[in-house]
Amino acid sequence: MPGIPANPLDPEPWWARPPEQWVARQLQRYAHLAEEKHYAWVLTGVVVGRGPDCEPLLGDVRPVARLTDQVVHDATRLYQAVLDR
Repeated sequence: MPGIPANPLDPEPWWARPPEQWVARQLQRYAHLAEEKHYAWVLTGVVVGRGPDCEPLLGDVRPVARLTDQVVHDATRLYQAVLDR
């Protein structure tokens, strides 16, 4: 693939729920990676294509922050409580 797969943290214009629910939705998709000792990162970059699941692929990537396991866990709990019905 020509870039790193990523999920956007900015809510789409059509998203009618609170922004923290969008972020929780995006982060929980990668919660399983923590079990494999991978970390979640907030990145910036240029969209250079789309991956097999239509996720943006980023080039010219710059790390902004590494998310703690607790942040990903909290996002998963919020997702399950509010969106996973």
